[in-house]
Amino acid sequence: MDIEDKPKVVIIGAGPGGYTAAIRLGQYGLNPVVIEKEEIGGVCLNWGCIPTKTLYSTTEPLGKVKSWENRGITIDGLDFDLDKITDYQEEVVGQLTGGVEKLIKAGGGEIVQGRAELLPGAKVQVNSKSGEDFELNPENVILATGSSPVELPGFSFEKEDVWNSRDAVMPPEVPDHLVILGAGVIGLEMGTLYSRLGSKVEILEMEDGILPGLNLGRRFESYLSRALKKEGIKVHTETRAEEFRSNSSENVVIGEQDGEKEEFPADKVLVAVGRRPTLEAISADLEVETSDDGSLKTDARCQTNHEGVYAIGDVAGGPLLAHKASREGLLAAASVAGKNIRGYEHVPSVVFSDPEYAEVGLSEGEAEEAGYSTSVGRFPFRASGKALAMDETDGMVQLVVDDDTDRILGGAVIGPGASDLIAEIGLAVERGLTAGEVGETIHAHPTLSEAVMEAAENVHGQAIHTGNR
Repeated sequence: MDIEDKPKVVIIGAGPGGYTAAIRLGQYGLNPVVIEKEEIGGVCLNWGCIPTKTLYSTTEPLGKVKSWENRGITIDGLDFDLDKITDYQEEVVGQLTGGVEKLIKAGGGEIVQGRAELLPGAKVQVNSKSGEDFELNPENVILATGSSPVELPGFSFEKEDVWNSRDAVMPPEVPDHLVILGAGVIGLEMGTLYSRLGSKVEILEMEDGILPGLNLGRRFESYLSRALKKEGIKVHTETRAEEFRSNSSENVVIGEQDGEKEEFPADKVLVAVGRRPTLEAISADLEVETSDDGSLKTDARCQTNHEGVYAIGDVAGGPLLAHKASREGLLAAASVAGKNIRGYEHVPSVVFSDPEYAEVGLSEGEAEEAGYSTSVGRFPFRASGKALAMDETDGMVQLVVDDDTDRILGGAVIGPGASDLIAEIGLAVERGLTAGEVGETIHAHPTLSEAVMEAAENVHGQAIHTGNR
């Protein structure tokens, strides 16, 4: 293989962080070498973000039948073809991964399919899929090796009827009864998808509420809990999954709540309790500092305790989100190239439940704990003309604002288009915009984005279409 022995930079992992870094390094003229053990695009493009959101979009009509009927549209014999659904997923994934590969190569980058190990001295040992093994001595290494699903004791992924998130995105059939362990982002998203497809879904969560890793708050949790119940998804909080029993006639998950055992019949069990950093590409002889969760410690430039060795994305710790990985890919690439670009303070989180939920920045409670005196502006979608026209009136926009400066500290959205609307709030939080500035900006009518403008106006009790905070 014709690869320069001492390239400027080697990237291990071609997920959102790795491929973004590679494309940007190509733009800088640095011709990176990218080593990927599985598929270009990593988990996100192949088995995570893109397949699940394709499923979410594809199955959306199945969840809107009653809404259409209320508006005068009746569809008889509504059905779906699972093979065509998965074929379409593969088509979308193929377009995106193929596009990423072309962009890396167009920028002068080289892709090696195989496994890499980072050795002391920043040497990279490569075992390629072609059977050719070689060693590289790069000036810089970017670790973008991602994360892998956490396996619970008693729920081995080797068992045929126990799924991890990869299994769930390409099912050969839809289970009649799906039990999901974990009411986090993956659990709620998969629960929404399979409920639309006709599965009876039950979710077991050991914490006392849903989405335990987010700052949901009482109002938003109430909205989302009601929506899940309306969809027929039953969530059992403060319930620990203890055991999985399987025989020729049935599968049963044994859960425990307040010392009492309960059985949950399941055709399939999806374990969605979290992910852990993947560190197998790092030699045991290389002393890289890690955090308590096993992720690699990095500075503001994404550099580890070894000069010239960077870590980005899931392997560098939470939040484990593709867009966070991509931003860190740009930061690491800039560091390698000697460029100075701005870092980040806030990372938006999005849940593709129905309705969607998104948040960014500080919640009310966090702002108060940080010593801010705050005001909160809210705007319900029931007062939005566009939401009414869509028959999507459940939910609201909420902004948390510093009383002293009027600066927006954080916000959340539950309802239609939350995954898109959070971007404007994220921009406001990251760049220090005020509620007044957002409220004074013309938002096109009729659009869902007007709800953000009205929430900003509501901070000062001046929203046009509702006078209540």
